[in-house]
Amino acid sequence: MHRIALLALSLAACGAPPAAATPAPAAETFVDAETGERVPFEAMVAQLQDARVVYVGERHDDAADHAVQLRVARALAGDDLALGFEMFQRPYQSALDAYVAEEIDEPELLARTEWETRWGFDFGLYRDLVRLGRETGAPLVALNAPRELTRRVAREGLDALDEETRAGLPELDLEAADHRAMFDAAMTGHPGMDDAMRDRFYAAQVIWDETMAESVARWLDGRGGRVIVFAGVMHVRLPAIPARAARRGAAPYAIVLPVTADELAESRAHADFLVVR
Repeated sequence: MHRIALLALSLAACGAPPAAATPAPAAETFVDAETGERVPFEAMVAQLQDARVVYVGERHDDAADHAVQLRVARALAGDDLALGFEMFQRPYQSALDAYVAEEIDEPELLARTEWETRWGFDFGLYRDLVRLGRETGAPLVALNAPRELTRRVAREGLDALDEETRAGLPELDLEAADHRAMFDAAMTGHPGMDDAMRDRFYAAQVIWDETMAESVARWLDGRGGRVIVFAGVMHVRLPAIPARAARRGAAPYAIVLPVTADELAESRAHADFLVVR
């Protein structure tokens, strides 16, 4: 099984409203990344059963990607399943717990997790995934770092953090060449960034990925079962969350990555299965 993430460029576009949701298009094709051959959905799921962590990527505003996430989650549903979300930040875990326990309703969940200001994409795209936890009792796990932290590092750098905040950071690997190369490639379309600014953005990116990786590993530590991680496509590629979580013992794992037909060839190295539309 395979085992890459970007600061989703929201740091560069703070406050920009998310794009309108993309309508669900025609049916997707599932491809085994190793062989390049098409596989039935059921055959893919059978192989995912061997993973402790299943990463299912998304383009945040794409309804079809979320439909695939839901389909995978339902296929893997069981007493030992937890659902991990990039969209929720760790300080708000108690709200997710209360929602699954039916102590609060959806509007209260969104209010307590500050969904509109901290994520902002249409909750309708995520509703069925979140409801699945409540319907089945599967824990919903807040994976992400507080955005105040990543934004401050992006603007001011790691040195701007006080000692207490730095002590609370996850272990950071800032020297992963494949991760940095991926980040730099994505930033080439953003001229006007000097080296210092690029380094700050990269440090924030690493905090983001390491925090989510740590969250996954902490959840699995001492537990059996499986976590399905829902996160942006760049977060679920190899050098990002998967490799960093595996460094902490969260393995074996598998990656399901949505791509376009034009992205198919270069994406085979980054996933176990590709969802092609």
